[in-house]
Amino acid sequence: MRLLPSVLAFAVVAGLVAAPAGAQVASISQGSSVIVQGTGICTVGYNDYANRRSFVAAHCGREGARVQAFDPRTGARSGAVGTLYRSKLYDGHLSNDWAAIQWDPGVHMGPNARSGNGWVYPRDIQLGETVCYFGQTSHAGGGQTCGRFAGSADNTFFVDMPATRPGDSGGPMWVPGRGFVGVVSSMWTSVGSSGRNFVVGITPHDGPAVPELRLIGVWAQNTFFPGLVGPAGEALRRAADVFFGALASLGLRGPAVVKYG
Repeated sequence: MRLLPSVLAFAVVAGLVAAPAGAQVASISQGSSVIVQGTGICTVGYNDYANRRSFVAAHCGREGARVQAFDPRTGARSGAVGTLYRSKLYDGHLSNDWAAIQWDPGVHMGPNARSGNGWVYPRDIQLGETVCYFGQTSHAGGGQTCGRFAGSADNTFFVDMPATRPGDSGGPMWVPGRGFVGVVSSMWTSVGSSGRNFVVGITPHDGPAVPELRLIGVWAQNTFFPGLVGPAGEALRRAADVFFGALASLGLRGPAVVKYG
């Protein structure tokens, strides 16, 4: 068995063909498409009105990259109307893979229509609870994809659901009726076994670096004890995190049969 986390959410589409420029897009809403200069397309995860910024994934672009609004239906794009700032604790992997786009004056910020404005943190979500995501590529015709909350390690969380696609990175993930949880980061795919596939999300709030072994613990619980929820599932969730966290603190790495990159 080999575990291959496709950094799907490197779910950015590079080599974008130029479309008509100058069509200034007046409004950025949750789920809008943006082009991060030098990288490609991402989906807006959440609008923070108070600070005039929107959250996406850090891997969507380099620090200080300028951002254009983009309409995938027509190919129209604005001029540069925002600047991307990565989390200072982003490790180039899955720890703190979030960024904020600071919008220039004059950009209108639309609603967080999918999640609402409230937040719910991974530690407050029960195993098996429904979590949904939206990405401009996967849901170009509308809709959403929903799955089962599978656990978390600090602000990195797993959801058992069909994989995301290039261009979905940064898109919103939420618990229906409760609120926004995080942005689409990547996916973790089991290859060569009957293991499960997960979409990985990141809550846009800085936390400690997450060792690979803690993520393997989340994967292992769901692979070897699928569907275990309720008090027993939550007890196993806590015990597995403590166990794999202790192994990580000793400097141990994941087994050779498991690869994350």
